[in-house]
Amino acid sequence: MIAVLLGAGAALAFPIWGCGSSSSKDSSSEPSVSITGLYPHFNPADGRYVSRCGRDGHPIQVATRNGTEVVVGSAAPVAGTFTIDRPVPSGNDFTITAIRGTRRDAFQVRCLPADFPQWRFQKLRPIQPGLFVVSFRASPKIRPWIVVFDHEGVPRWWYSPPTSALWAQILSDGTVAWARSFGDGYGLDPRMAHEVRSVSGKLLRVVRTKGEIIDGHEFRELDNGNVLVDTYAPDTKVNLGRFGGPRSVSAVFAEIQEVDRDGRVLWRWNSRGKIGLGETGRWWRNVLSNVKTSARGVRTFDPVHVNSIEPRGPDEVVVSMRHTDAIYGIERSTGDIRWKLGGTETADSLRIIGDPAVKLFGGQHDARVDENGNISTYDNGKDRPRRPRVVSYSLDLDKGTATYLGQLNDPRIKTSHCCGSARPLEGGGWLVSWGANPLVTAFDASGRTAFRLELAASTFRAVPVPAGATTVAALDRGLETMERGR
Repeated sequence: MIAVLLGAGAALAFPIWGCGSSSSKDSSSEPSVSITGLYPHFNPADGRYVSRCGRDGHPIQVATRNGTEVVVGSAAPVAGTFTIDRPVPSGNDFTITAIRGTRRDAFQVRCLPADFPQWRFQKLRPIQPGLFVVSFRASPKIRPWIVVFDHEGVPRWWYSPPTSALWAQILSDGTVAWARSFGDGYGLDPRMAHEVRSVSGKLLRVVRTKGEIIDGHEFRELDNGNVLVDTYAPDTKVNLGRFGGPRSVSAVFAEIQEVDRDGRVLWRWNSRGKIGLGETGRWWRNVLSNVKTSARGVRTFDPVHVNSIEPRGPDEVVVSMRHTDAIYGIERSTGDIRWKLGGTETADSLRIIGDPAVKLFGGQHDARVDENGNISTYDNGKDRPRRPRVVSYSLDLDKGTATYLGQLNDPRIKTSHCCGSARPLEGGGWLVSWGANPLVTAFDASGRTAFRLELAASTFRAVPVPAGATTVAALDRGLETMERGR
């Protein structure tokens, strides 16, 4: 089964909202009404919808029969076939009520903002219902967006932040966190921070690192309420002559901090002296051609480029370094590197078993750990003779091995310069952002493509909403509160 949902206003989709008031009655008593121009496709058992509300030439059209009448808002009842043209402000909602005899069925319609970006959804097979978050900006002249979609391709919540958002997520308490983005590649702009807001848009806290400008690549919530974040600590008088660079220049080194809710740093680790400059390997050409000017006005190079942080067990943190093509396991108590996966070979490197890839990683992102300690990552495959992939390994540190568990590809994706994510889904399967490609793919537990979501621009990450963190009703209430506050 395939369904396509066009953000421009087409009405092909599948019902996803909670059952309406009519669901308990037999079909013979249901009012005879059909409505087009809604997302998802109209179903009398579903009570909540979003719509373009007549914008872009896509009106809401109603047809009734068998004595059913329809009331739009507080207007008089109407029967037959007619068009609803609601000149309501962006984000406002109204009610369509179908009446037949003593029976009344109400359908809530929330109007998408006038400039809400277009999207396209293709469903290929069933998958366990859920929600996920994306953020994107189609161009500097267009507003940035953070959107919560469901697994049927319908936007459930949205927000346009005052700055671009590198990526966003819903935290375990139902709040929304995102990284401010100013297009500088890593932490150089003093305005950078992670914002945590309620779903009604209220700013609850701003999270930064201590000592240096925060970098937006990671905000990893821990069970104790603290977060792991990253920054780039500058260093001077680094000799890059043997790599074709200046003999005395500034470089930044990746630093990880665990920060509590009051902003106190409880633990920190820095890559200087732990990851040698030689491990940048083939990336030196890119690094040397991408010099940045720091907030202090100093020309600065980025030899490692951390892009994800993940806890593994009580005394280990896993970090992904794009510019070394490697993932590292760091012992928290000592700061030592326990193991290395990919990149140039060192004494800490694990031996790879079974991976068909000749070169292991190519600028990988989003290294994650499952409940068994297995490692997964979105492998961009940059400048490798293969497609981007999601790949997983089982580690045996006693034997010093990493055993290949499998990989996933989307045949539509051939290259991936940067960015991207791969996250497991509730009930099995994966949600994948293909990095520098405006496509999100979900795979079911058998590795088959379940859906594709095409966006107006690429999203750095697509992040599933944690189970139990929020509900559709809570997200809708948040939109309602923002609407009243305008």
